[in-house]
Amino acid sequence: MSKTPQVLQRLTGWKVSILKTEIPAAANSCTSQMTSKEDAVGGEKNIGFYGGVMLMVNSITGPGLLIVPLLFQQAGYVTPLLTMFLIGGVSWLSAVMLCAAMERVPGNQQFKGRVEFTGVAKAFFPHWLYIITVFLLMASIISSFIPAVVVSAQTADEAIIQLFGKTFAFRFSSLGLTQADHLPESGSSPFDDEYVFSIGYLLALAATIPMGLFNLDDNIIVQKGAAVMLLLIFIEWMVCCFVLGFHSALVSAFTSDQSNVLGSIIFNFAFITTVPSWCNEKAPGVSVKKTMTVSVVTATVFYAVIGLLGGFSLTFNPGSNLLIAIEESTVNIRPLYYVSCVCVYLFPLVAVLTTLAVYSIIMKYNLVENGICNRNWATFWAVVFPWVISILLYPGSGFLDVINWTSLCINGVVNFVIPLCLYIASRRSKFTRQTHTIHTEEGMTHDESHEKSCEFVTHVQVTSETEEEQPPFDVFPPNRYVKGTHLAMVTIIIVTLVSIAVVINNIVLSIQGML
Repeated sequence: MSKTPQVLQRLTGWKVSILKTEIPAAANSCTSQMTSKEDAVGGEKNIGFYGGVMLMVNSITGPGLLIVPLLFQQAGYVTPLLTMFLIGGVSWLSAVMLCAAMERVPGNQQFKGRVEFTGVAKAFFPHWLYIITVFLLMASIISSFIPAVVVSAQTADEAIIQLFGKTFAFRFSSLGLTQADHLPESGSSPFDDEYVFSIGYLLALAATIPMGLFNLDDNIIVQKGAAVMLLLIFIEWMVCCFVLGFHSALVSAFTSDQSNVLGSIIFNFAFITTVPSWCNEKAPGVSVKKTMTVSVVTATVFYAVIGLLGGFSLTFNPGSNLLIAIEESTVNIRPLYYVSCVCVYLFPLVAVLTTLAVYSIIMKYNLVENGICNRNWATFWAVVFPWVISILLYPGSGFLDVINWTSLCINGVVNFVIPLCLYIASRRSKFTRQTHTIHTEEGMTHDESHEKSCEFVTHVQVTSETEEEQPPFDVFPPNRYVKGTHLAMVTIIIVTLVSIAVVINNIVLSIQGML
C-alpha cells in the first residue's frame, strides 16, 4: 500500500477509502470489525414533540432572519412572500421524503435504528454519488456555520463597545494587541479589515463549543430556552414596528431588483440536514409530518410578519440589517431603545449560537456513524475547524453575498434536491447494497458485506442479500392519485431550473456592476 494515503489519514483523521472511486469486488465476501463503544455517537430516543418543533424553528430562524425586512424593501412584498410559501412547502416535502427514505433503510423501520443523512445516501446512492453527497453536506454545513459565527462575534464586540467603550483583539498581521472604540457598519468588523481574534469572537466560541461536544438530545433544553427567548425578542421587534409607525412608501408591491430573493430565502429554510439527526433521537410516538408542518408554518409566519412589519417601519442604511435598523430607529425613544439594545445583543446568543451547536453535532454524527473518521477527529472537524476558517471572513461586509451564493450553489442542492433524489432511489431499491453494522448490547459491532464495499459503517440492522420485504410507509404513505416519486421529480426540476435562472441573473448583475 502506498505511503501517501497512510500519511494523509494520520494527518486528517479521514479514512482514505472515502476517496476511492473503485468498488471492491466483494459481493460474496464477509468481514468482521470490532468497533468500541467509545467511538459511537448519538443520544437517546427521547426528544418530544415540542422539543422537536423548537429545534426546527431555531434551525430555520437563524442569521438569515436579519435581512428579511431589507429584502422586502429591495424586492417588494409580492415575490418574497410567494417565495417563502413556495420554499416553505418544498422544505416540508423534502424533510418528509427524506424521513421516508430513512425508514426504508433495512433495520430502520419506524426509525428503530440509527442512520444519518450520509447513511441514507450510502444505502441508496452509487458509491461515487455518495462521496459527492458527503462533501456537499459538509460544505453546506460550513457555509451556514460561517455567517452565523461572523454575526455572533461582531455583535458581541459591538455589545462590548456599547458597555465599556472599547473592545480588544489579537492582531495576526503584526502579532500584537489592538483595540476598537467605534461601532462599524452592519456586517463589518469593529477592527475594519484586520484579521484578528477578538474578545467577541472568544465569547461566541466559548459559548458554543461546549454545546457542540454533547449529543443532540442533550441540547434540547437549550433549544427550548432559546425558542422562548426568540419569541420574546420577536414580540419586542413587533412592538418597535408599531411604535415607529408604518410608511407605505418604504415597500412597494414589486421592484426590478429580485436578485437576492431566492438565495436568501433558500438560506433561511435550509434546515433539512437537521432532520435525520432529530429523527434518530425523537421519541417513538412523535409524528414526523406533524412536527415538520408546525415547524415550517411557524417559521414562515415569523418571516412573513417581521418582513412586512420591519419593511414598512424601519429605515435601512447601506450595509444595515434588522438589528442595527431597530437600534438606530429607536434611539430617540429611550425606554424602548434600552429594551431594543438588550434584544439586539441577545439575538445572536439565543438564535445563532444555539444553531451553531446543532451544526457541529450534525457534522460530528455524519463523520463518525459512517466510518469517515473516529470520534476525536470528528470532534475537531465539526467543532473546532469551522471556527478556525471563520476568522478569515470576520472582517468585511460581504455577509449578504456569502448567504446568497452559497445558498444557490450548495444549500439548495443539499437541502432540497438530494433528499428528493434519496426518496426516489429508496422507492426503487429492491435490496441492500451496502455494509451495515449490528450494535450488540455489549457495545461491540459485527459487519456483514453485501453487494458493495465493506468499508461503510452505519447504525442499522443488517438484512440478507436477497430482495427485502418492503415495509409500509407510515411517514409518507403512497397516494393513489399523486405518486410521491412523480411529485419529487417535478419538484427537483422546478427548483433546479429556477435556481439556475437566478444564478445566471446574479452573474449578469455582478458583471454589470463591475462595468
